[in-house]
Amino acid sequence: MTSALFNMRSDLTLLAVSLLLLVVMSALLALDSASYVRALVVFPLIFVVPGVVMLRALRVELTASERQVFIIGLSMAVTVLGGLLLALGSWLTTRGWLLWFGVVTLGGALFTFVRGSAAPVRWPFPRIQVRHFALCGAIAGVVVLTLQNAARNHDAYLPFRYTDFWMLPDGQASNLYTIGVKNGERIDEHFTVRITVDSAIVGDWQITVPADQTITQTLALPAGRKAVAWLLRGKDQGEVYRSVSASLHGTALARNP
Repeated sequence: MTSALFNMRSDLTLLAVSLLLLVVMSALLALDSASYVRALVVFPLIFVVPGVVMLRALRVELTASERQVFIIGLSMAVTVLGGLLLALGSWLTTRGWLLWFGVVTLGGALFTFVRGSAAPVRWPFPRIQVRHFALCGAIAGVVVLTLQNAARNHDAYLPFRYTDFWMLPDGQASNLYTIGVKNGERIDEHFTVRITVDSAIVGDWQITVPADQTITQTLALPAGRKAVAWLLRGKDQGEVYRSVSASLHGTALARNP
């Protein structure tokens, strides 16, 4: 009688906890600023509750250590299966995941509760010692550091760094042109900007452009002739890095990479 009562309370508790988690998760969907809270709520739905539900429904006799391993393993298997099914149905969204975990956890918990305790199984709570807390703390620290490092590397990873260089007319009826340099490299760069009109140098100056910054210069050029702007990288007028050209009648030609 005691054993049957113990299992009845456990099944009822499992059903109540599953329902509570899903209700809280549903309420948090409306809050854009509750992403961290949602992560805390969804954690047991991914790694704990589905495995507990499945083991309770199967009434499997396991030791405390075996049970912990199976709970995590079965929960992750349920999550992977859910991802595959939701992707097939184009339901790979937050609401889709909520529906999946609702079906699995509430369905399994309700089945276990209705099935009753014909084959009662005791689940003694494992003894938790100080080393368990230390191990969990160490694992949490490693996870946090890994996520922080991954986020930092993601922000810094820009595989297609380049420098943009252009020459555009500064008004349709004007002989003014704007020369621009945007440094998309990882570090500050030293450039020499050289302007030629009909192969004759009419402008030559050195600039240092900080990373992710833009420098522009407006200058007057004679109309009706061809101008070429050269961008040389390096302090001592090094290699030609970019060049653009324009026919000086108010229409700029395309940029050359």
